[in-house]
Amino acid sequence: MHPSQAGRSLLRSGSAAIFFFAFHTAAARAQAVPTVDLDELVAVSTAASNDSGPAGIVPSARGFNGSLGTTTQHDSSNGWSSILNPNIAYRLNRYLSINAGTPVYVFIKDYENKGTTAKPDYAYQPKRAVLGDTTLSFEGDVSFVSIDYTGTFSMGMPTGNTDYGLGAGQVTFSNNNHFERTFNWLTPQIELGYGDSSNLVDQRIRKSYVAVGPLAHFQAGASFDLPFALSFDAAAYEELPLAKDIIYSTTGSGKKKVTTSTNADPSEDNGFITSLDIPLTPHITLSGFYNRSLRDHDDVAGFSFTFLLRAAPRAISTH
Repeated sequence: MHPSQAGRSLLRSGSAAIFFFAFHTAAARAQAVPTVDLDELVAVSTAASNDSGPAGIVPSARGFNGSLGTTTQHDSSNGWSSILNPNIAYRLNRYLSINAGTPVYVFIKDYENKGTTAKPDYAYQPKRAVLGDTTLSFEGDVSFVSIDYTGTFSMGMPTGNTDYGLGAGQVTFSNNNHFERTFNWLTPQIELGYGDSSNLVDQRIRKSYVAVGPLAHFQAGASFDLPFALSFDAAAYEELPLAKDIIYSTTGSGKKKVTTSTNADPSEDNGFITSLDIPLTPHITLSGFYNRSLRDHDDVAGFSFTFLLRAAPRAISTH
């Protein structure tokens, strides 16, 4: 998700004045603080987005950050699951950053045949400490004509368990383009992209399947800055398969029932997604989220705690 836009607008107008003041008082404070890198002042206003969690996972200022997310969610297709989301990120400058993470499914239910081929007996079986696919993302941030743009190229590494529907079984990719503009407390947003894995789209919510194949995705919504530094996001989305695809699934209902190769577009999905981020401290954020799939008649809801090694800059975290 994207950071608070009110703080971003404030920094844009104030960063030049801050630097001017710092420059002209440096001689009088020779024994005080070291020189501040201009990139660190300006980069606070750039997007530090990451759709696997709240603001701050990707640092706004140049340097390294680490985070750990703990997610508990309920999927109407296969019940409760618990997931750890460790992530490391590095911002090279105000425009470029890189981050990587591997989800660890502490607990999840897998739909298995405990009988024979002749007499199948399908039931959900609990699985523990199972890896998902590792994601490596390269991000570019730029602003023009009051519009903020974030371009993200992501690669999925086949570390996930395909037997349990948690991996694509191959190297995958996604290219996402995010546009937004801030109007005081309201920030309309549009995303569109292309790739070959549903696992790399809206990573904050983990579906019970992975669709592999040419896939276009679209999203339109808005972010709302609320009192007490809360941030609420709501959007409608569409994931549209463009060709023959493969489904790896843990769910036993609907079109995503079995592992299959098909032309019937089982990976198509559309619906609504919402999230609410509540910063408890500069280093800890409590989040709630809900996803309604209109096509699959599936609901996913849950909450998470995100722990940041390096807190977001004060100007972002307090607005």
